[in-house]
Amino acid sequence: MNSILEAGYPPQLVYCFDNGSQPEIYQQLKIEFPLCNFERIETNLGYSGGFNRSLTWVFSKGFSSALFCTNDTIVSAGAAEACEKIATQTGAGLVAPLITYISNKENIDSSGAYFDSTNGTLHHYHEYGLPVLLNPTTDYIPGTALWINKDAFQTLGGTDEGFHMYWEDVDLCFRASQNGIFMARSYDAVIRHGGGQTCRKKPLYTTFYFQRNRIRFCQRYVPEEKRENVLQLIRDELLNSGMVWEEKGDTQRLEYLEKLLNEF
Repeated sequence: MNSILEAGYPPQLVYCFDNGSQPEIYQQLKIEFPLCNFERIETNLGYSGGFNRSLTWVFSKGFSSALFCTNDTIVSAGAAEACEKIATQTGAGLVAPLITYISNKENIDSSGAYFDSTNGTLHHYHEYGLPVLLNPTTDYIPGTALWINKDAFQTLGGTDEGFHMYWEDVDLCFRASQNGIFMARSYDAVIRHGGGQTCRKKPLYTTFYFQRNRIRFCQRYVPEEKRENVLQLIRDELLNSGMVWEEKGDTQRLEYLEKLLNEF
């Protein structure tokens, strides 16, 4: 939040949504930033639930757009305005900021991203000079930070909370394209990213959701003529990993593997 205020945004325009963290953290933030706006839920609903409830709250206050950022980001001055400008120029309902790393601001984390339907994998773009409009058949905006207008959010109904975490940002963007909502990128809207702590603290938990949602997304969006091959590829990857876990006696990963295989 410090970075947002230091970037020149008035505290009255800063909305902090607490997705079920420790109550003392929430209370401390309210003390440190008394002029900002705060809302909290007691149970963590994953990225998708937090995204939906935070933006529903913001848009209920009369705003027509919002720059959504996760808590491990630093916002640069003019980022929201740059997204708004590109949206006005292109008619886009969603805009991808330029995401760089906190550890090295010269390195690009993402300038948008894409889904490879030949093997069911996700990839970030890491370069300048790409077209302003994202490719509606392959591209998406990583959920680290994205600008979205109220009309697009309400048309899409937010993210699909069945994903809980991971791949809901991809699904959101694919549904946007299906609904004729343009997506754009802005190289002038710079957000620095520190990397998700949840992945480090709960690697098994996050890996399970990533792979489960990968399967569900491919079942939903991979063209029929490719789908069976892609799903078999994913299944083979998981079974190969399972052989290693079995040799190591890793019962927790094997338990997750059984749940994943039930998704096919």
